[in-house]
Amino acid sequence: MTSDVETPPGAGGTFRFTEAEGPNGGAGRTISFADVDIQPRSYAELVGASPNLPVTIPLDMYNGQVLHTDFDGVSPGEMVHVNTTLQSRFTSRAIGLVKGGWMPSALATIKSNSIILIDRNVMTEIVSRFEGGVKKGREPDFLDLFEDSPIRVNPLLCALEGNSRRIPDSDEARAQIDEAVSKLRRALPKAEIVVGAKSLEGVLGLIEDTRASFGRKNAMLLELAPALCAPTSSKRVAACIASVIDAADRFDVPRQSLLVFAIASSIAVPNGRSPAFTLLNLRPGYSREDAYNALSDLRSLEILIHIFALFPRETVQLCTADRDLALLWCGIQASDFQVIGRGVVFEITPVEALLPRGALEIWHSAVSTNPIS
Repeated sequence: MTSDVETPPGAGGTFRFTEAEGPNGGAGRTISFADVDIQPRSYAELVGASPNLPVTIPLDMYNGQVLHTDFDGVSPGEMVHVNTTLQSRFTSRAIGLVKGGWMPSALATIKSNSIILIDRNVMTEIVSRFEGGVKKGREPDFLDLFEDSPIRVNPLLCALEGNSRRIPDSDEARAQIDEAVSKLRRALPKAEIVVGAKSLEGVLGLIEDTRASFGRKNAMLLELAPALCAPTSSKRVAACIASVIDAADRFDVPRQSLLVFAIASSIAVPNGRSPAFTLLNLRPGYSREDAYNALSDLRSLEILIHIFALFPRETVQLCTADRDLALLWCGIQASDFQVIGRGVVFEITPVEALLPRGALEIWHSAVSTNPIS
């Protein structure tokens, strides 16, 4: 059975899809659910999903309560588990990063209590696609399903990153919040903008809490970048990863950090084919601004991880149009998010495309088998 999305999640978390073709070539049947759970998709499926082509992916939906259907033998009120193939007319430039992997942006908002964290590139996509809640006529994309929809959007990542390729000060952060809220309200007037009276205070607190560690990571990345730009032979992978671990210790950057992992992946996967290499934007003439942009992307994943640990019952996605960031998230296969003391720990099980077997053993030996923090 192949299916196509018809309507977005509504105020009650409803979702409807229709078969592209029914039994024996007949008309496609329709079924709608309330607050259904959807299995996130994998790294390999994201690699195979072109951002410029309509999405075709497996769709595994469970714990859904049927609202309406014309499927024989299925009645409203039943709880069902549906396995099908989503064959959509929509592209998925904006990718929803969730626990366990990814989904097209609108599918990741299926729960009625969903919150969408958006980064700057998705803000740009939304503003260019909508005016007053109405589409501007661009190519069909899953973002179109946000049209006239009461989604809950949090734009604070935009304020945290700033627009000057450096850590914003308090005035810049305030201006970024105000600008993001204004643009979102013009583009999607029915959306609930999740920004409260203490939002600026929270952003400034996070900036100050991370300023020192951010500076150390920036300095480490600037020191290592020239060597990382050059190809690494398979014989030198172990020595190069060891030098990264040494640098992390010298700059007081945790060995278990996403930055250390991303650098190790950039070394271990040849010819710049790791999405981590592209995410770090490694190239000759590497600048402090380049490092800032890369670290801002990694910080967005760290914030997502903290939210998963601190608010395990919330349905949250990080919506991004940065494909390399999405591939890195899906490739580390993060799980088991926990709060221990004043910190957050989690496990990662990297796919071989990010850290081949030999390099994985070297990395594991360096960071030990303890949960990643």
